[in-house]
Amino acid sequence: MDVQYRKLDGTPVNDLASYTKDYLRKHTEVSLSVGTDSQNIGGSSVYATVVAFRHPGKGVHYILTKKREPIISDMITRLFKEAEDSIKVAEYLKENGVYQPITIDVDYNENEEHRSHKLIPMVKGWILGLGYQMNTKQNIQVASVAADHLL
Repeated sequence: MDVQYRKLDGTPVNDLASYTKDYLRKHTEVSLSVGTDSQNIGGSSVYATVVAFRHPGKGVHYILTKKREPIISDMITRLFKEAEDSIKVAEYLKENGVYQPITIDVDYNENEEHRSHKLIPMVKGWILGLGYQMNTKQNIQVASVAADHLL
């Protein structure tokens, strides 16, 4: 994967798959999730993608990457791209030997008053069809909440 991940302190993660496998080998109790959030800042859409290692009852360790792209003004298109970016990371990890179950956190609200709820059926089918679990805002999210705080 040609994307540079880093730890929260700025330390680079040279190989996402190797880092993830090593971390999971050392911490067998950890659950793994991936999430992306975005904001339009200035003339760009800025995306933060997080791979989160959740230690039950002890907190979360995460690594992240950020990217800036031409602005996507349509919220639905931008939210769909968030899911797409998270799925790409999960697929990369799976293709490179990470066999632990992965949950994909999506920044969608199940409440019909919010426009993001319209994406849930389509994206849920995509995520579950690929063999991942999915969390929305109504569930305990780790990765997408961390990504939101990094923007």
